[in-house]
Amino acid sequence: MLDAIGINWVSTWVGIGIASLVAIGGLLWILIYHLRKQSIQLAQAQAQIDALSSNFSALCAGTTGVNKRLNQLEQHNRALQMRQDHIEHQEQNDCSYGDAIQMVRHGATAPRLIEELGLGSNEANLIVMLHGMKETGS
Repeated sequence: MLDAIGINWVSTWVGIGIASLVAIGGLLWILIYHLRKQSIQLAQAQAQIDALSSNFSALCAGTTGVNKRLNQLEQHNRALQMRQDHIEHQEQNDCSYGDAIQMVRHGATAPRLIEELGLGSNEANLIVMLHGMKETGS
């Protein structure tokens, strides 16, 4: 009877050992499955990071080019603005000279041109000499 009890204990322990090995094997299989799944996800994430890094580098390079072009356009704009201001200033002076000539033809003097049109004394005297002489010569 002792032999029967001893065999039952051994078979029980063998059964428990086999069940434990099966359970450990199942857990290892599940663990390996999850590790492979996470490895695949990690590889996909790394691929996305590489793609984003490449896109970011391209954007940075493009931004540098855009910034350079923007600086060129700003310089060109400043040059055009200065040119336009110069042309407008010339047009204002031309208008003043035209007004001065008309005034001289109607008998205005150099001091009046200086006062009303803001011309310099040399300019006013020259206009009076040039356009005033035409009237006296006529």
